[in-house]
Amino acid sequence: MRTEESEGASAPRRHLVFAYYVTGHGFGHATRVVEVVRHLILAGHDVYVVTGAPDFVFTSEIQSPRLFIRKVMSGNFFLLILVSPFATLVL
Repeated sequence: MRTEESEGASAPRRHLVFAYYVTGHGFGHATRVVEVVRHLILAGHDVYVVTGAPDFVFTSEIQSPRLFIRKVMSGNFFLLILVSPFATLVL
């Protein structure tokens, strides 16, 4: 709800950096994440997608310098996520 004092005024948008993990097991989860990532980028944010899915799942749908793909390397006893130290992890 707006009041008369805030009529026409809007809060400044903050630039955020997201790290979005999505499983690489099958393409179902990854293809659904594409729309979320697209909206975050259109809002002016940077998105680091951390995944085991192939890059093309994201890059064929989103061509933006704000999209960064980082690969997940997993084994039986460990999970190593490679992501920028400047990213904010959102779970």
